[in-house]
Amino acid sequence: MLKSIKASIKDTLIFGFGNIAVKIVGFVLIPLYTDPRFFSVNDFGIIGIIDISGLVLISIIGSSLPQSLTRWYWSKDHTSNQKGIFFMSLVSQVILSLIFCLLLIPFSGQLSTLIFGQTDWSLTLSLIIISSALQSINNIIATLFRLQAKSALFTISSLIKLIVVLLLTIYFIVVRQMGIEGIYLAQVIGNLLFIILLAPYTIKNCKVQFDLETWKSMIIYGLPLIIVSFSAVLLNVIDRYSLNSLSLLKYVSIYTLAFKISSSLKLVFVDTIKLAIFPQMIRRVDYTDNKRFYSKAMSYTSFVVMFAIIGVSLFSQEVIMLISRNSELWSAFLLVPVLSLSTFFINMKEVSIYGLIVTKKTSKISLIVALSAVLNLLLNLWFIPLWNAMGAAFATLLSQLFYWMAMHYTAQKAYFVPYENKRILMILVLGIILSFSGLLLSDMVLLPRLLIKTLCLVSFPFILYLFKFYEPVEIQSIRGFFIKWSNVKRFRENLASLKNIEDVL
Repeated sequence: MLKSIKASIKDTLIFGFGNIAVKIVGFVLIPLYTDPRFFSVNDFGIIGIIDISGLVLISIIGSSLPQSLTRWYWSKDHTSNQKGIFFMSLVSQVILSLIFCLLLIPFSGQLSTLIFGQTDWSLTLSLIIISSALQSINNIIATLFRLQAKSALFTISSLIKLIVVLLLTIYFIVVRQMGIEGIYLAQVIGNLLFIILLAPYTIKNCKVQFDLETWKSMIIYGLPLIIVSFSAVLLNVIDRYSLNSLSLLKYVSIYTLAFKISSSLKLVFVDTIKLAIFPQMIRRVDYTDNKRFYSKAMSYTSFVVMFAIIGVSLFSQEVIMLISRNSELWSAFLLVPVLSLSTFFINMKEVSIYGLIVTKKTSKISLIVALSAVLNLLLNLWFIPLWNAMGAAFATLLSQLFYWMAMHYTAQKAYFVPYENKRILMILVLGIILSFSGLLLSDMVLLPRLLIKTLCLVSFPFILYLFKFYEPVEIQSIRGFFIKWSNVKRFRENLASLKNIEDVL
């Protein structure tokens, strides 16, 4: 058992590194996207709208087949025909992507008018349509990586793609002066390169055959998931569409920058934790101590995520002033604590949802997601006319709070887990106080401000200790950890002890 856990952690770290690499590339490009020599403030808002339009397209084009492939690939009835299952999934995705391109590209002018009120961005929208179609094909290949635990191959190929996209983006914008179109032309080339580079691997895992009955079952299984995926994406993009319709592009730009900063928490922490926790949650369904494991998973992940939220919220002002070359966007740091806090509820939702997975009552998830998306839209329509970008931020926070509460209530009715609510409330209250405290220091001189913010961040676990947050066994484990690893001379010995753990279960 421990060997499988170690393997799972290894793959999680590698896949997680891929997630971090994506975010690093995004941060590297922010100074370019906010440079007045190449883009105006409004241009940055347009980039944000086109980016989320790509997410919407992918949720429709490429959300169902990867999940169907996952469901059928390791099915007992199809383990001898895995290459055939992959072939059917890949061919279906290629055909679906082609159909969407043929249907949408001729209407890119109308889509540009619908979104931006003018046809100037029709070519750019055509590029994002093509990029999204290629990305959907890439997702099928990436799913096979995960199914075969090819985490290293996945990361290497993804890094090559990211580096190519990064270099091409800089070349098209700085050298060729292509503007926004250059961004999405680079993405098209990068996605196409990913497919070409992995063609040998793809072909090796294909067996040319088509089982109509199996294909129908996969499609029927996947179609409802499109609604879930589409609703989930809408929940995360309605804010910027609403700002684009109800406010100025300037506020879309400010919100987009704040969202890019805060969304790093979900990508780096929540998504990576999910990759690590999910196999263990499923594996422990029939264990006698499974509910305690689920409860501790909620408490510990909440602690880690909140610590990260505090760090991002406190230092967002300095980060934004460092990476954004346009001072008109610097006010985005005011939104970061609000948007970052929503990540706390996203993480709790990801843990709570296992109650529905354990009891196989996942049909209720789609309804909750849809209701959350509708609530998000209504809150945006209400708040944005009042507070512009800040209104959209609070709409996102309240929507994610409702999403978690509805998921938690439904899951607890289906499968009760004694979560440590008092401890989680302590984390939340203290986290809110420390996260927003940075806003009170915004006018202070840089060095004292950084010192106080660092003290606020470091104080988080110690203040919890003063309120008797930790259990005795946790304190003992923390002390043991520091005693063991603080001895630099025994570092190699400590590393070797990790390798000598035997799989005794």
